[in-house]
Amino acid sequence: MELIVFLCLLATGLAAPSTRIVNGDNAQLFDHPYQVSLQAYSFNSWYHTCGAVLVAPDKVVTAAHCVDKKQARNLRVVVGVHNLFDPPNEYQQTVAVASFRMHENYNGNGNGYPNDIAVITLFTPVTYNRNVQPAKLANEGVSYANTSCIISGWGQTSGSGGSPNTLQQAYILKISRAECNALWSRYGVTITDKHICVYERDGETGGRPSSCMGDSGGPMMCGNKKDELAGVTSWGVSTCSGDLPSVYTRISEYRTWLDPQIY
Repeated sequence: MELIVFLCLLATGLAAPSTRIVNGDNAQLFDHPYQVSLQAYSFNSWYHTCGAVLVAPDKVVTAAHCVDKKQARNLRVVVGVHNLFDPPNEYQQTVAVASFRMHENYNGNGNGYPNDIAVITLFTPVTYNRNVQPAKLANEGVSYANTSCIISGWGQTSGSGGSPNTLQQAYILKISRAECNALWSRYGVTITDKHICVYERDGETGGRPSSCMGDSGGPMMCGNKKDELAGVTSWGVSTCSGDLPSVYTRISEYRTWLDPQIY
């Protein structure tokens, strides 16, 4: 069983048109004002490489593997963007990355990719508008057990497919750590209390919603209004089939690490 962090280096100028995330749908404008496109500079162009989440005017949360071995000067974020091909508009803002901090105990080679979280500091604060708003961080101790959450991103629409231009979303069930661990342990992977998993138990094989390459670092939003950042996309099965849970870094377990950097 091959695991993969959902990292993608997609040339936004060459993205193949597509209609859905893996078994998801086009998001509507203004539905995800906290969604960020993290972009890297390479070969004289900027590329969408990961998702991220706006949490303060000058702070963005993402997965550590999205910035690992990268230099801040070669990164930027775009907020207020819905379609990656849209020309600049009244909502969209592009800001350079000043610095980032990965969790000190992140291990990209460890079982379950532990502590896959990072905070990005922007050179200048963004201006809030209708399509640029911060996400609320999940409170310590909250579990969201067996509730529907929403995931979003510009990741590939299949393990071998193209990536969309328009932001994608999918509603998906948050499952317990025990259930997630039972499904993954047969492949030698351990799910800890710092992971949070989503999985559609009753979905058809190959037809379940899932994150995929390019969704890394993006949001898993839960709560009654789906406005609480429960997790950031970390890893899953390489085919992005949805036949095993997608695994996220659990925000509620990192509040003592996150809060001093954000607030």
